[in-house]
Amino acid sequence: MEQDIREKADGPNHLSYQVIQGDSRGKVAWESLGPESAHGCVSSPPYLNNFDYADATRLELYFWGEISSWAEMCTEVRSEMLTATTQQSSVSAARIATERLEEYGEIAETVLAITSKLLAERNKRPRGKEYDRVLPDYFLAIAQVLENMATALKPGSPVVWLVGDSAPYGVYIDTPRLIGDIAQGLGFSFEKDLTLRKRGQRWQSNNVRHDVELSERLILFRKS
Repeated sequence: MEQDIREKADGPNHLSYQVIQGDSRGKVAWESLGPESAHGCVSSPPYLNNFDYADATRLELYFWGEISSWAEMCTEVRSEMLTATTQQSSVSAARIATERLEEYGEIAETVLAITSKLLAERNKRPRGKEYDRVLPDYFLAIAQVLENMATALKPGSPVVWLVGDSAPYGVYIDTPRLIGDIAQGLGFSFEKDLTLRKRGQRWQSNNVRHDVELSERLILFRKS
């Protein structure tokens, strides 16, 4: 990615660029931009579908010598990532996230209502997955990123995110719409919600999986 940017920067347009490696949930990673200095954002945040993004890079991590064991991957890589899978979740983190979400208005009540449904579904199963612990931590992280982005963007700047919805245990979570709701609470205007493709068809033969139709969507909002 950095090489692609460098090649564009060295082209006829002579673009200036900076690569920042940091945690977009914290303010430190955004400090070099300065307030109202960015012209837009294009991103694809982690999907809320219990996918282990750390494990997905395990081959590369071993190959480049970044880790030497599974335990090292969990402590050095996964522990610092946005919570998107039950392997990252914990009771304490979910409780703290639930409390902190109240800073972002009505979204806290929406997340709490969905969390309660997920907990009820988990309790029906002898070894249910803790999706209810993932939800508060996930949306708190998204809210923190959006809050930092709101400070960094110039008024009128567009934001385009690619993200999918989900339905753990058949409980539908309209992640793109909820992200839009958080963004509106932080001073963005929500402009478009475009469905790009359907998801989940590969699991249609799995008779224990939910039958909720899922999609991957492009959402557009703008700094007011």
